[in-house]
Amino acid sequence: MGQTISERLEYLRKANRNRQWINDDLYRLLYKPGLYILAYERIKSKPGNMTAGTDGETLDGFSIEAIQTIIQEMRTEQFRFKPVRTTFIPKANGKMRKLGIPCVRDKVVQEAMRLILEAIYDSPYGPYFRETSHGFRPNYSCHTALREFRGKWSAVNWLIEGDIKNCFDELNHGVLVNTLRKKIHDERFLNLIRKLLNAGYMDLHGRKKESLIGSPQGGILSPILANAYLHELDEFIEGLQAQHEKGKRKLRNLTYQRLAWQKSRMVKRGETKTKEFQRISQQMRTLPTLQVDDPGFIRIKYLRYADDVRHLTGC
Repeated sequence: MGQTISERLEYLRKANRNRQWINDDLYRLLYKPGLYILAYERIKSKPGNMTAGTDGETLDGFSIEAIQTIIQEMRTEQFRFKPVRTTFIPKANGKMRKLGIPCVRDKVVQEAMRLILEAIYDSPYGPYFRETSHGFRPNYSCHTALREFRGKWSAVNWLIEGDIKNCFDELNHGVLVNTLRKKIHDERFLNLIRKLLNAGYMDLHGRKKESLIGSPQGGILSPILANAYLHELDEFIEGLQAQHEKGKRKLRNLTYQRLAWQKSRMVKRGETKTKEFQRISQQMRTLPTLQVDDPGFIRIKYLRYADDVRHLTGC
C-alpha cells in the first residue's frame, strides 16, 4: 500500500532536518487527491479566501471533480495558472498596498505546493530557514521578533533599520528558481513555480499584463518563496558575524571604576551623608559600568520579519 499524503509530508519533514538533504520527485505528490483535500481544508476558513479571482468563482464551489481535472492536467504538464486579479488595500501609513488575488483552483494548488515547500524549508525537526527570520513561518511572528529584540538586544551602539523596497514586486525569477534548486532537484516542480511566477495579472481595467519579475502579494505561495529568496541575505549576515565579531567582553569603564573606588573609601570613613558622596552616587548612576565604544569587542545581531530588517553592531 502506498503512503498517504500525511506520511509523505512527514517523510519530507524528517529528511530535511538534514540541511544538506536534496529533494527530488516532488512533482508526483501533485498526483495525490489527498494533497488537494488537505490544502482545501487548510485555507477554506481563512479570511479573504472566499474572495473571487479572475474567473468569478469562490472557494465554496470547489469539488472532487475539480481535483481530478487538476491532477490530469498535472500528469500531462498542461496545468496553467490564471492571471491574478489586481486590487489595492490601505496600509497603516495611509498608502495603498497592491494585492494579487488568485482564482479558486489556483489557491488550492498554491496551498498544496506551499505544504510541500514548508515541509522542506521549515521542518519542525530542524528548519532550513534561520532563527533570525520571523515572518510568515510556523511558530514565528512579529511578537517573536519583538521578544528577541527586547530580551537580547541590550547595550546597543548602532541600530540599522531597513525595509527592502518593493520586495515581492521585484523578486528576480531566475535568481529565485536557482535558489530553490539548492534544495530541490525536480525540474518539473520548479517549472510549475515558473508558471506561477509568469502567469501575469489583470489590471484594474481588465487588461492582462505580463509578470516578468516579482511574486504577487496576496498569493498563498509568495511568502515562503520570498523567505527562500531572502534566506540568502540571512546567511550573508551570518557570514559577517563570523568575520567581524571579536572579544570576550567589554573593558571596564575607568571613570565609573574610579568613582566606585572613591565611594567605597568614603563608606569606610563614614562619609555617606556628605554632599560629595551624594554627587559621586548621582554621577555613577549616569555612567555605564563597561566601556561603550570598546574597539576590541564587537557583536552583530540581526533579525528579519519578511522584508523588514533590524541590524545592530557594537553591542
